Amino acid sequence: MLQIIRLHIRYLAALIMLGILVSAQAQILNDTTKQLYGYHSLRYGTEADVFLNKGLSREIDSSLASIQRYGFIYKNAQYSQDLGNWSTPLKCVTSNLPTQLGVQTGFGVFDPYEYKADDVKYFDTKSPYAELKYYQGSRGQQSLDIAFSRNINAQWNVGIDLRRIVSKKIVGYVERNDKQAENYAFDFFVSHHSKNNRYFLLATFTYLEAHNFETGGIRPDSTDGKPDDKDDLFDNQLEKVWFAHKSVRSLDKRYNYRIYQHYGILPKEKLQVFYRFDYSYRVNRYNDNALVANDTFYTRFADYNAKGIYSKTQISDRSDINLFDNRFGLKGSAGKFFYAAYVKNRYVAMRQGSDYNDSLVVNNYTTEWYAAGQLRRYFDTTHVGYVEAVGEYGFESSNNFNPAPENNYMAAFNLKYKGFSAVASAWAVSPTLLQNGYRSNLVTWNNDFELQKTQRLFVQYGFTKRKIDIIPSLAFNSYTDLIYFTQAGKPTQHDDNIMHIQPKLGLRFNLWKIHIYNEFQYNTFGKEDGKDYLQMPKVVNATQLFIEAWLFKRATLVQTGFDVMYRGGYRANGYNPLLQQYYVTSEPIVGAGSATDFNYVDKYVVVDFFVNMQIRTARLFIKVSNLASGLGQPKGYFMTPYYTGIPRTIDFGVSWRFFD
Repeated sequence: MLQIIRLHIRYLAALIMLGILVSAQAQILNDTTKQLYGYHSLRYGTEADVFLNKGLSREIDSSLASIQRYGFIYKNAQYSQDLGNWSTPLKCVTSNLPTQLGVQTGFGVFDPYEYKADDVKYFDTKSPYAELKYYQGSRGQQSLDIAFSRNINAQWNVGIDLRRIVSKKIVGYVERNDKQAENYAFDFFVSHHSKNNRYFLLATFTYLEAHNFETGGIRPDSTDGKPDDKDDLFDNQLEKVWFAHKSVRSLDKRYNYRIYQHYGILPKEKLQVFYRFDYSYRVNRYNDNALVANDTFYTRFADYNAKGIYSKTQISDRSDINLFDNRFGLKGSAGKFFYAAYVKNRYVAMRQGSDYNDSLVVNNYTTEWYAAGQLRRYFDTTHVGYVEAVGEYGFESSNNFNPAPENNYMAAFNLKYKGFSAVASAWAVSPTLLQNGYRSNLVTWNNDFELQKTQRLFVQYGFTKRKIDIIPSLAFNSYTDLIYFTQAGKPTQHDDNIMHIQPKLGLRFNLWKIHIYNEFQYNTFGKEDGKDYLQMPKVVNATQLFIEAWLFKRATLVQTGFDVMYRGGYRANGYNPLLQQYYVTSEPIVGAGSATDFNYVDKYVVVDFFVNMQIRTARLFIKVSNLASGLGQPKGYFMTPYYTGIPRTIDFGVSWRFFD
């Protein structure tokens, strides 16, 4: 305990010293020099911006807002779950919307950790630009991000992004530096445009390597004379886990190559031809080299042969996936209008089986053709507000696992005007390769599922009333023929409709130096049984309260306050490491919601105290997490059944940008 306290004191002292040094340097520079390069000399854009003829015109966010919310679980506006540690498999809980058409791989729990080609930032810099982000948790978590970009000349720019995240085990800890997860992500990008801007080129290579050293979660026991209930499972490294130490590992490795080009046939972007090539190669592996010791865990899944079908000593499942996506078409801008029409071809192939038995290997492939169009009309020259229609239809497809594949489609209407926004969309999407079929030492399946159909209606209106920003929204999400994984260990399809209704209310209030931000979310269903298939908390509320002030002659901006997150109790998805899938859990025959119903995660309040600082281009924070642990509530909480959240910790981080 004394060692941990000393470590926390060192973190705090280092952060304060760094802040003083940077503040002093900032004061000298403010008094003696004029900054030639900075946020004002840098612009960036994404592939979507270039496609829409907006160029590289975005400004980098220089604010201090929510820098302490650095984890990937905060990356979207919905509630998410993981395995209670950094860089572990992640799933959005309160949203289940499709994002693209066609047959996908089905392995998606590491998607948030990937540098996606769609999100890569292409820069236009007047000087070399770099950013360093370093986050450290007192329970052995560490994250390092490095970004660099520079213009070779006025038309060419190159850059890289590099990230490493590692976390040590909090539960199932056996030895020093016992890793829970390790994640490497990288991208290299190039952008080029001709002097007259009629030709544009974007190219990127991205790489992800995600390791998760599986524990199976906490294993309840009865060593003290009575069976454990949920409140007995918060002793962290003293808790037992299901898997033998260092016996099970998951791996998700991805390579992606993307090239986008467009050329203006007519001047002023009135008519352009474009082409995009995208190729991905993915490897997904699951290895258990102690099946005899670990078979008790697999007996929890009723459809599994826990002793092994082909090998009694190990599991060695591997999936190799190749994905090609080519699209070619016409686009252009005319006045306040933007239009695009193109043809898309996708080819996906998966070789799936086990290393120890070649007879298990299965090769599946699919070829798909789509026609797509987009028409957008801006309301003014700022190109912020618009009304838009988008459509995509699969007019031909073939594969070797479904003799009569159905055609996918997507149609959407989008509106954004001042504080009002609306979305109406309809999707019909194929089952994934994993949902269609799988071969393992424990289980095998082949399915012929229907298309999953989703309809969405979303409206939001933001306005200001007496210095309070009020942002209400309402979403209706309808799911038909939803495919999900069960507690028995296989996928199945729900043949009825599920209506998910999600009202939200956002509030922002500033009074003097006091700032209060709050977002309330409520989840309900048209039919009561909807919650049995889309498992999510009924109520989620996030509040941020802080004081903001300038210090040292306005050389340092400081924020100090609290983050408070309330999550209602609910029956949560479990995690199946064999398939790297979150699955729908079932209600027990007796004792539903009781202390021994381990699939029901109880309501909980997480309170974090933070201090943020901004000194010129450096942003720093220190945070004490989970302050309310044991104060009128259990001393811990569950992110996922059998996986507890990170206990009270002290974390710190720095984000520093360099412009020359």
